[in-house]
Amino acid sequence: MTIDELNKRKTPIVVIDKSLEKFKGKILFPEKLLKANEVLKRIGLPKLTTK
Repeated sequence: MTIDELNKRKTPIVVIDKSLEKFKGKILFPEKLLKANEVLKRIGLPKLTTK
């Protein structure tokens, strides 16, 4: 298969490994999640500006 054929394809060529399903719904880095939540509470999300 050539690069041109790959570029014209409608289906993605990336395949997700099915063994990753065991991590679905699990928090992998709870310390980072807690820190991110603390930062969001203090600072918040950036405000959207419209032109």
